[in-house]
Amino acid sequence: MSTLHIRGNRRALLTTAGAAGLGVVSVFALDACSADGGGIGGEDAAAQTAGVPDLQDLENAEDIWQALLDGNQRWADGAAVHPHADVQWRESLVEGQAPRAAVFSCVDSRVAPELIFDTGVGDIMVTRTAGEVFDPLVSESVSYGPAALEAPLLVVLGHQKCGAVTAAHEALLAAEEGTELEEHEYALPETVEALRPAYEAAKGESGDPVDAMIKANVLLTIEALKGHPNLAELVADGELTVVGGVYSLETGLVTEIS
Repeated sequence: MSTLHIRGNRRALLTTAGAAGLGVVSVFALDACSADGGGIGGEDAAAQTAGVPDLQDLENAEDIWQALLDGNQRWADGAAVHPHADVQWRESLVEGQAPRAAVFSCVDSRVAPELIFDTGVGDIMVTRTAGEVFDPLVSESVSYGPAALEAPLLVVLGHQKCGAVTAAHEALLAAEEGTELEEHEYALPETVEALRPAYEAAKGESGDPVDAMIKANVLLTIEALKGHPNLAELVADGELTVVGGVYSLETGLVTEIS
């Protein structure tokens, strides 16, 4: 069986839309929202986003990560600017995309990366599974942004009070102790098994065992992604940086972990 290799080119993606008269490069110079943007427009949008770097202008992974953390701080402070959310910007992306980061996170409805990092349409490429559980098919989705679209940053994001990790911890602990768990109509046997390595890695850690398991799962996922066939060479060459974080539901802040 042959393998299809897809490799993007950021410069080509940024200029393709020009054929439709909506060149992405020129759009970058416009206000964040137009007067007909279906929300904040014109001068109001420019004032709101003043001093906020455009994620699309950033090339370095460290700068992109800092911009995401700055956006997260705005989110936590209730001062999100919601960039790249107007009609003009949406139309400029019809012919191509150039996300600056890929984010792998949980399906939890309270943890939407586009919102908690205060980013807009086309800024980040997000893959979500319960508890960031990851298998070969999922890994191909996660690696698409960096490998095919040249996004230089990949973020693995766990979160406080993760239901999938909590359920897995309870099930694995009960099995270890030989106790019975209350049965639920919704079963997660494959998710539980996929999270077993994080459960084992978190043993002996101080503090809340579920919190320790959440962190362990992020760190194990980072290592798995760094060694993925689509990403290993990019990581080795310094073209891709993989970082991890845990989101607090209580504060709204992402804490980097290593």
